[in-house]
Amino acid sequence: MNAFSRNNLITYCCVGIIGLLTLVKYSPSNQAANATKNTTNTTVENLSNEDEDGLSDNSAIAILQENRPLRMTLSVDSPSFLKVKVGQEIKQGDIISDNSLERTRLEKQKSSVVLQIDNLKNKTIPEPFKPKESLGLKPLPPPIFSEETAAISQSKLRLNQAIALLEARTPLLQSDNPERRAEAEKAEAGLQIASQKVEEQEQMIQSMKDMKLQSEILQHEEAKLKQLRSEMDGASSALDQAKAKLNASAILQQQELQQLQVNVRLAQSDLEVAESRLTAAQNRRQLTDYDANLNEARQQQQENQTQQEYSRQQQQYAQAVRDRDYQLAQLNISLTTIDDKLAQIPLVRSPRNGYIKRIKPWVGVNGRYTTTVTISAFVPSSKNGGSDRSTISNPSSTSQNSNTPAATTNRGR
Repeated sequence: MNAFSRNNLITYCCVGIIGLLTLVKYSPSNQAANATKNTTNTTVENLSNEDEDGLSDNSAIAILQENRPLRMTLSVDSPSFLKVKVGQEIKQGDIISDNSLERTRLEKQKSSVVLQIDNLKNKTIPEPFKPKESLGLKPLPPPIFSEETAAISQSKLRLNQAIALLEARTPLLQSDNPERRAEAEKAEAGLQIASQKVEEQEQMIQSMKDMKLQSEILQHEEAKLKQLRSEMDGASSALDQAKAKLNASAILQQQELQQLQVNVRLAQSDLEVAESRLTAAQNRRQLTDYDANLNEARQQQQENQTQQEYSRQQQQYAQAVRDRDYQLAQLNISLTTIDDKLAQIPLVRSPRNGYIKRIKPWVGVNGRYTTTVTISAFVPSSKNGGSDRSTISNPSSTSQNSNTPAATTNRGR
């Protein structure tokens, strides 16, 4: 009763103020006073009075509108969307109805998508390093075999000298030494002479014995025979010595001949060694050329592989950039879809400050639930009859939409 009386009192006061303002505006005294003024002042004052009257009327109407109960008809998919209860104080902008579960789920999904977008934007894709150009291999110097050629020339010269010396000395070395041969022949001739003298002396002594000459003569001749025999022995020794010298000279000549032959063979061997060194040097040069060509081919192959690897890395880098851009585009599309879904979730906020005076029971039709929420400017009374008038709803103001949730606001008349 107190709340009802207070509401009626405020209403009556507002109506009285409006009536007083109307009487003052159209009273005869004010009209006469206004007629005595000049035209310009009258126009200005009339305009001022009209503005003041309009402001006063608007203020009174605004006060009446604010004090009247506000009825909001809600049509939602689930009664759990309602976030207020009877007697709850609410302020302008507070949420009355909202699908908080779906909104929370979409906001978490949106946060996850935003985090993925930030991670992709902050992800660094390393750009492939361009390989440096190769300087290439230095060309080999021209082949030079002057040392081996000179060694071959010297070996040929020594061989020719050894062959010439062998050919010149072979006839001399194959025959006896003339000096030693002459000595041997001389010794042999002396031996023959001594032998002949010994034989003659022996024959003469035998003849003397046959003739029976004196013994002194025989002794003298025998002594002479002994002397001749000793001379023959000396001649024989001289012959043996001459033969020994001749044999020794032949041995020396044979050794010299063999040495000359060995020198020829050594010169031939040196020539073969020099030629083999030249061949080995040529083979080494060919092997060096082959290794150089092989290294050049390997370097070219390595450069080709490096270039192919660089091209492959460039393709991978471009593919990674395209994949990141594609993922960003997909995530942006997902983010836009989530924002659209969030925008489609019905959200009803309080248009004014007040208290929840009454909530009608839910009425379900075809999966939609409808109720009416009454917002009062005053604290609702718990006594009987205190809230009957402020909770009467206008049936014509209730609107239901089968596709989207709706909230209809009606002020009490």
